[in-house]
Amino acid sequence: MRVLGVVRVSTKEQATDAHYSFAAQRTRIRAYCHDRHWDLVDIVEYVQSGGSNRRELREILARVQRDQIQCIVVNELDRLTRDMVSTMLFLEELQRVGCRFASVSDDLDLTTPDGELKMMMLAMFAHYFRRQLSRKVKGGQAERAKQGKRHGERPFGYRPHGDSWVPDPQEAPVVQQIFQWYLQDQLGFRAIAQRLNAAGIPGQRGRTGTWDVRTVERLLRREAYVGDTIYGRWIQETDREGHTHVRRQTPQIIRDTHPAIIDRETWNRAQDRLRIRQSLGRRTHDSPYLFSGLVRCGACGASMVVVRTGRRQPDGRRAPVYCCRAYHTKGQCSTATKIPVADLDAAVLGALREEFRQVQTAPTPEQVARWLGDDPVMAQAQAARHRAAQRLAAIPAMLARAEEMALAGAYTIDEYKQAKARLLAEQAECEAVLHAPWPQLDDPQRLAARVAALIPQLEAALTADVTTARPWIQSVVERIVCHPGRHITVTWRSAGEEVCPVAVGAAQRPSE
Repeated sequence: MRVLGVVRVSTKEQATDAHYSFAAQRTRIRAYCHDRHWDLVDIVEYVQSGGSNRRELREILARVQRDQIQCIVVNELDRLTRDMVSTMLFLEELQRVGCRFASVSDDLDLTTPDGELKMMMLAMFAHYFRRQLSRKVKGGQAERAKQGKRHGERPFGYRPHGDSWVPDPQEAPVVQQIFQWYLQDQLGFRAIAQRLNAAGIPGQRGRTGTWDVRTVERLLRREAYVGDTIYGRWIQETDREGHTHVRRQTPQIIRDTHPAIIDRETWNRAQDRLRIRQSLGRRTHDSPYLFSGLVRCGACGASMVVVRTGRRQPDGRRAPVYCCRAYHTKGQCSTATKIPVADLDAAVLGALREEFRQVQTAPTPEQVARWLGDDPVMAQAQAARHRAAQRLAAIPAMLARAEEMALAGAYTIDEYKQAKARLLAEQAECEAVLHAPWPQLDDPQRLAARVAALIPQLEAALTADVTTARPWIQSVVERIVCHPGRHITVTWRSAGEEVCPVAVGAAQRPSE
């Protein structure tokens, strides 16, 4: 009988242990095969922790079919895997291809009913051991996080000091410089990465690491730079078929666990700009038009792009107009409204000036929250509404996912009902936050004075070039909807939506 031996150790240190070492396992397997006069073709070795090792199991199955192996021999069953699901599936695959299985220390032979029963009991114990070990490890990690102790990957800009992080004197100034380039110089991820690489500044992985777009973006989003510890952002689940899925969940945030490199106000401003970039898309940042990426078609909801189909200008070129992308690229929009860029810019800027005039005379709580979001009370209320709106938008997809998992058998009926009830309760809580009244103003005169200071900022932004003015505009305007008619609507970027109708002249149809 052609036999393939399999030996595995959990760590490199265990490879030299007297009982679990490669040499000890090979000796027992050779003696077991010699006593039964089996032909031991080869012994394969693996170093892998107690988690899933499905890749190695697939390699063994391929070797069985390629070399016509008739039996797999291991020293102990948990040397194969401690995952009961993977063990059962692997043994079923061996039986499907006509290959036997034997375990030396467990005296296990699957050719007999007694061997099959014993194998199932041993696999269940191995699975129980793995789950217990995983629970203890996760519990220890969670407790360290709650105590504010360091865990996980080292954030760039910090170095370990006992159970905490302290700013690294060489890397911390780089983190501050990146935030300054992003907020003050209005640089994008790629431009920041190019500057860092040109300056020869090593990345996260030391002197061999380089900076790229994703590295810069992850750094700007990381909460560690304000002194917070995050735990449990991702959770790993295994379905009934043994497949591992990673899903995002609300993490635990432990405040002020280590010295901050970036103050909270700066970090919050960076997160606001990141959210704006994500909602608009990255191609709009190089556009020569002030409201590029913000304009939507009121008929079909598609974005509107700038095309040159208007009247000819003195230079011979046609004037730029906003046109529905669905109509321009696919011919799918029935109305196909177009609006000249100059008319839309004038209308929206006029609405912005009118909004500022109203805020100066008699500001409402919604307007104060919109333009004075750095006021502590208003900032807290606006942040709560923003989080609630984001979560509310994600709940329908989560409900659909739970239903799919129930239909696939990954959830039982009771588990599905519990998940659905939890999500619906969370949906009701988010809706309550969005419909809660805004807090009252404590000092209207001080707030009115700060509103008046925004007027010069508006004028300065509008007299600057488009590249300089666009970030300020994007922080103010959330969406512009062009309706088929004589008006557009402007939605200011705030927790509560306010619609301002603005006349821009009769709608036109683009040239065929």
